[in-house]
Amino acid sequence: MKALEYIKSFFSKNAGWKIGSIILAIVLWFFVMNTLNPAETKSFSVPITLVNENVLTSNGYAVLNTDELVNTRVEVRVRATRTALDNLPRQNDNGAVQATIDFSQFDTSRIVSTPQSLVLDINPKIENGFLYTYEVASLSPTNVSVVFDKVQEKEVKLTTNFTGSLEDGYTASIDQISAENVTVFGPESEFKKLGNVIAEIPLKKDQKDDFTAELKPIVYNTNGEALSNFIVEPTDITARVKVAYTRTIEIMKPETTGTLNSELILKGIDWSPKSLELTGDKEVLDGLQPIKLTAIELDKLVGSDIRTYEVSQFINDPRISAKPSSPRVITVTIELAGKDGKNITLNAEDISVTGLSSGLKALMPSQVVFTVFGEQDALSNITNSSFKASVDLTDCGEGAAEVPLNVSLPNGLEIRGETKVYVYITKTAESSSPAASDTEDETEAVSEQIIETPAEATSENTVEPVTEKAAEPDTVIVEPEVSEAETTV
Repeated sequence: MKALEYIKSFFSKNAGWKIGSIILAIVLWFFVMNTLNPAETKSFSVPITLVNENVLTSNGYAVLNTDELVNTRVEVRVRATRTALDNLPRQNDNGAVQATIDFSQFDTSRIVSTPQSLVLDINPKIENGFLYTYEVASLSPTNVSVVFDKVQEKEVKLTTNFTGSLEDGYTASIDQISAENVTVFGPESEFKKLGNVIAEIPLKKDQKDDFTAELKPIVYNTNGEALSNFIVEPTDITARVKVAYTRTIEIMKPETTGTLNSELILKGIDWSPKSLELTGDKEVLDGLQPIKLTAIELDKLVGSDIRTYEVSQFINDPRISAKPSSPRVITVTIELAGKDGKNITLNAEDISVTGLSSGLKALMPSQVVFTVFGEQDALSNITNSSFKASVDLTDCGEGAAEVPLNVSLPNGLEIRGETKVYVYITKTAESSSPAASDTEDETEAVSEQIIETPAEATSENTVEPVTEKAAEPDTVIVEPEVSEAETTV
C-alpha cells in the first residue's frame, strides 16, 4: 500500500519539471545525432534486375535482349545517416539496393508488332532495415530500351548434373525430384536454338549424408551455350540426393570338380557380370570378400548349360544393397561340345505351351540350350524348323515348376538325358478372349525378365544357382534370361 502511494506521489509532485526534462532530453538527443551522425549521400553501382517475367510470358511476350539488360550497371545515389550508409554495403550483398524493371506494371498493349523495342523506366528499390531509413537521391540511367518478341513454350525433360566431388568411395544419386519435366518459355525468333535444360547439383568433399538441393535450371542451346532470354517453370524445384559409400566386389570364376564325360569337350566357362557395385555401410562393405559361386560338377554335365544366380542371395545384410543400375542376376554360361554332337538353342517363341489353366501366365526362359547327338550328316542338316518343342503345364498350378522339354527329333538324332525347363506361373492381370484353344496356348516372349526364385546364401558369399537340380546326372535344367508366355482359355 505504501509503495502505491509512493508511486502516485512521485508522478504527482513537480509534474511540470519532469515533463520538461523528458522533452529536453529528446531535443538534446536529436541535436547530438544530427551533429555527430549527419545525413550523407553514397553511390552504389548495381545491375538491372528483371522482375515478374512470368507475368509477361502469361500475356504472350518475351524479352529478346535479356543479356544486355542484366549487364547494364545503374548508379543509385542513396541518402541516409553515416551509420545507416556504413551498414548498407553489407546489406547490399543480399540485394539491399536494387534497380528493377517490373513487368507486372507493363502495359502489353504498347506492343504493336514483334520484335519491337520500347523504353521502360528503371525502378530503384532499397530494402530498409528496422533501424535506419534510406532515400534515393538520384538514379542514372533512369530508363532503358527493352526488345519484345512473341513467346513460345515447350515442355522438356530436366537434366541434372553433379559438380564437385565427394570423398573417395562415396557416390551421389538423385533419390527423388519434385519435377522431372519443365516448361520453357522464350522468344519465338530464338526458339529454334533450344537445346537442353540443365540443373547442376554441387557436391562437397565432406558430404557423407543425404541432403536436399534447390535446383536452378538453365536453358542451353544446341552448342551448349546458355540462353538468357528463356525462363523455366516451375522455379522452385528441389531434389533429394542420396549419398552412399560404394564398393566394387569381384565375382570369381566358378571352380570345377569331377571329370567330364569322355564324349564331351569343355569349350569354355563364362560369367557375367564380373563384379558388382554395392552401396551401404562402409564397415560392412569393406569387410566383404570376393563373391564365390558354386563349383561346377563336370561329371553331371551332359550338354551346354546356362545357370543364373540371384544377386540378392549374397546381399544378406540389410545395411548394404546393390546399386539400382547393377544387374539383378549373375549368369554363368557353360559351353560344351560333343563328339558328333551339336548345340541347339531354342528361343521362347520356338517352344509351344499346352495345358496352362485359364487366368494363369507362365514366365519361361528366353532361351533353352541342349545338345543333340547323332550322325554327322544328320547333325549338319538340323535346324530349329526341323523339329517341334513343347512343354505341358497341365498339372502345374501357381508357383515355380520344373517341366520336361518335349522334343520330336528327326530319325537318327537323340538327346541324352532329359532336358527340363524352369517355369514360374502366376495369375494374369486380366483375362484375354476365350477363343483360345484348349490344347495349345499362345506364347508371348518378354525379353530380359528374370524369374526370382528364393534361395539361401551359404557361407563365404557362396550361393547356389537357381538352375541346379541334384541327384540326376542325365538331367539338364536350363534357366537363362526369362520371357513370359501367357495363355488364357
